Amino acid sequence: MSIKRSDYSLRFNFLFYEVQMKILKAIILLFPLFFFLKPVQAAPIRYQVELVFFDNSIFYGTFDYDIATQQISNLQGLLDDTLMGTIEPVRYQLETMLDNKGGITAVAYNMNTTEIATSPNINNNIYVAINFDAQDPTLGPTDTEQLGYMDCNSLALMQDNKGIRHCMYHLSWHDPVYFPMGGENLILSETIRVAEGDMTHSDCLFDWAENNFAGLFSPVQGVANSQTFPPYYFRYYSGTNAYVGISSMDNHIYYLPASGEIMDVGHAYDWLEQAGCN
Repeated sequence: MSIKRSDYSLRFNFLFYEVQMKILKAIILLFPLFFFLKPVQAAPIRYQVELVFFDNSIFYGTFDYDIATQQISNLQGLLDDTLMGTIEPVRYQLETMLDNKGGITAVAYNMNTTEIATSPNINNNIYVAINFDAQDPTLGPTDTEQLGYMDCNSLALMQDNKGIRHCMYHLSWHDPVYFPMGGENLILSETIRVAEGDMTHSDCLFDWAENNFAGLFSPVQGVANSQTFPPYYFRYYSGTNAYVGISSMDNHIYYLPASGEIMDVGHAYDWLEQAGCN
């Protein structure tokens, strides 16, 4: 039997994605008006998260979050699969959702796709899901059943007596196939703290863009002039009449030049990596 993350949420995610894309397209059309609609001064913070599982696997990560707008972006980190002896990057935040308990769940993947499955494995993808109180992430999870991981890295697969290679996982929503696969709530702890002294990933990227592409982004704005208009966190450049921003809906970077044609320039992680901001 194939075990997929999508087994419990495929239909919901498909409908949510359709609605999300319609909203995003509508907002993109309004992006040129943001400057005149008086966006608010933003105050996102970079957080550190440590998620420890029953098998002593640990996810170490960071993310940006604005309590006022409840927008999360740039969840990324490393999954230390202790049992299998692998340490793998988790790069792409691709899913966020409210947990209906006052919290937010965010999911990041090794690959830029949500496709992942075990029994058998399909693509060597990895994902980690975190959850936290929307009013104060340092209070920890509001729904521990949202926490989990699936490690389908080729070095983390376990072969059963039928020769089928299974991913390592701890998923509250799935009954275990066999130990050390986890199906119950096998989470030891989740700890979230403010990353003191670190600017957000997004502001690091915006600063890099200003320093390296002055012809596109001028005058220099700096963190103090970053603004928010959900789902966007962005900066406006009066010298070139241009905007650059990140959307918390898909974690992509958007660029709006003076021509008025908005450009989706890809997932934020790829730019953060290029800028040395990850």
